Amino acid sequence: MNDAKRTQSIATGKRQVSLRLKGYLVYGLLTTFAVVLAIFIFYQKKVLLEQFDNLQRLYDVEIGLHNADVRVLNAIEIQQVNLRGVDFQVGAEHVQEHLQQLLIASHKIISSSIENSAEITELFAALDTTRARPNQSTLENLSRTLEKTKRVIEQRLEESRLQRKKMVADFHERSNDVALISLSLGFFSLILLGSIIAVFFSRMARDLILLRQRGQEIIQGKRGKPVPIRRNDEVGDLANAINKMADDLDQHEKNLELERQKNFHREKMAVMGTLTAGIAHEVGNPIAAISALVQEVIDEKITGKCPYMDESDICKLHMVLDNTQRLGNITREISGLVQPQSEKFELFDLNALIRNTCNLMRYDQRWKRIQVDFHLDKNLPALNGISDQLTQVVMNLLVNALDAIEASTKTKSHIIISSVVDDEYVCLSIDDNGQGMDKLTLKKATQEFFTTKDRGKGTGLGLSLCNSIIVAHRGRLEIRSTAAKGTVVRVYLPLTIELMSEVAK
Repeated sequence: MNDAKRTQSIATGKRQVSLRLKGYLVYGLLTTFAVVLAIFIFYQKKVLLEQFDNLQRLYDVEIGLHNADVRVLNAIEIQQVNLRGVDFQVGAEHVQEHLQQLLIASHKIISSSIENSAEITELFAALDTTRARPNQSTLENLSRTLEKTKRVIEQRLEESRLQRKKMVADFHERSNDVALISLSLGFFSLILLGSIIAVFFSRMARDLILLRQRGQEIIQGKRGKPVPIRRNDEVGDLANAINKMADDLDQHEKNLELERQKNFHREKMAVMGTLTAGIAHEVGNPIAAISALVQEVIDEKITGKCPYMDESDICKLHMVLDNTQRLGNITREISGLVQPQSEKFELFDLNALIRNTCNLMRYDQRWKRIQVDFHLDKNLPALNGISDQLTQVVMNLLVNALDAIEASTKTKSHIIISSVVDDEYVCLSIDDNGQGMDKLTLKKATQEFFTTKDRGKGTGLGLSLCNSIIVAHRGRLEIRSTAAKGTVVRVYLPLTIELMSEVAK
């Protein structure tokens, strides 16, 4: 039962995470992952677009370099083929036209392709010189400058091609990386989501199966161990409720068993009272006849009607008379103890109750081998309670003391019974030097159906029943025990309890 309470306490607090909240959390995580993945894809798209724009610009530059290269090559061919050996007096106009076109092409095509370079400055200088003094020498100088410019353009064109290839390779590599990362993240998210769903529903299915099995065990009357609570959601609440229901049912059944034992005790005492009354009547008649006959013989001797008897015969007759009186007293004591008592709270004398119970206990053979000391307060006030139930309490405590002493190996055994007023309570104490109890046994002593006695000698309901009766009288039961030394049981009954007309529950 304590294990059940400890397990139940795990989920008695406020629910931390409900199934709905778990669903919202998963939805939020999926949404966050989708947003992060979308941001990553758009960022990589932006980078790829920038690389594509750079590639496009490089391609335009390469086209310009190619056009400049073609234009320079064309100018070199014109100079080498058409202007070689020309008569500058006759063909000056033709030469100036060629130079003007080359100047325009240099500004529009060549300079835009290799701007901010020494070669283009040198080309413009050669053009200006040739236009100012068109002769064979300046044309040859212009041709050399054009060839140098062509080599620079070809070099720039080769560098542009290499850069373009590198940019294309980078573009393909990045696009492949983005595709691979996106697919990897997608597969990872699917695997992670599938794993979470599989673990979540497998755990839920396992817990629900345990709850179903636990419910079937409860229906079959098997209490067993409580369901371990590992969740803080609605399933955990359900497991906690089932554990609590099992504990409540177990406690209810134990209470029913205690009530059954009480009813059984009352019915047994009623039957014993009826049987004892019949036996007392049947035994009482012969005892009364024997006593009357013996008394008559003694009277006849005293009056002289029976001269054949001496004093020794008179002593024997007195012994017979004493034993008949003793038999009568025993039958009256047993009848008084077992006759049905009132089930209402009434005033009673605790000391008298103790003595009467001990008088009944003296017929137990073990009682004769034990020294019993009484320390009863003569000024003890009357108490309010059900004497029959409290007689059962005293008798159970004395039987437990006798069992503990019987199980010990001590040669001298004793029981000390005392009563005293303690503040607002009357304390009944029963002290024995039996085998005692260890801490674990003492902790479970008042639990229902817990017993250390052999099978058939105890049901485990004695102390539990005593405790329930004492609690019903608004008192308390205290037990102090040390293994191999003995046990002290104290029963505290209140002095101020009100008279109640209902039966103690």
